Amino acid sequence: MKIAISTVGDKLSSLIDQRFGRCEYFLIVDIKNNEINKVTSVKNEGAIQGHGAGIRAAQQVGELGVNVVITGSLGPNATNVLSQVEIKAYHGSGNAEDVIGEFIAGKLNLISEVAQAHSGSVAGDVNSEERIFFPLLENNGFDSEISDHFGHAPFFGLYDTKTDKLKITKNELSHTDPDKSPVDQIIDAVNPTIVFALGIGGRAVQLFNEKGVVLKTGDYGTVQEVIDNLDKLEIQNKDCGHKH
Repeated sequence: MKIAISTVGDKLSSLIDQRFGRCEYFLIVDIKNNEINKVTSVKNEGAIQGHGAGIRAAQQVGELGVNVVITGSLGPNATNVLSQVEIKAYHGSGNAEDVIGEFIAGKLNLISEVAQAHSGSVAGDVNSEERIFFPLLENNGFDSEISDHFGHAPFFGLYDTKTDKLKITKNELSHTDPDKSPVDQIIDAVNPTIVFALGIGGRAVQLFNEKGVVLKTGDYGTVQEVIDNLDKLEIQNKDCGHKH
């Protein structure tokens, strides 16, 4: 069996990219006797498409002879193409190696809901229809300065690339809730697809990774600078050393 997994990197330790058509890589994993037999990586050709990213990505995995796709969500066009070539799609989050184990164990669910088709264009359409979450020092619109310390930022911002809208709210996270971590509270409240952080604690990094939310960083000081450089952001996976 051959599996294609949408990822943000080219290794088994890479996180699942929740976007199928716009993911950076596909890990192509051969499974034999319920074990990983071979792993290769390919650049997703759909990611560089101006339009029709999901269609090209689905065509590409079909051309690679894949039997199964593991990703976060699928749009209607990608779903149609995968259906035509009889490729099943499963939902996964976390890192690729763990997700493969879950698939072998029969713990992954088939994707039954189709995401809305992406539209609009931001930064050359590299990051279409994202919800980007920011820790902020102030409530000053797009000129708001980004906080170095994620969990204790006075404000949080959520930028929607589809509508080009930024919503800023006070940080009212509870760090003493026994049932929901601050990360869970953020995901429940705004369901971001990307979190931008300059400094973030190791536990938060782990929890966001487990939820399949992409963490990114870069040498930018304001929301507007990040938005202007969406295609230059780097994966954030380092613990800043602070407890958040």
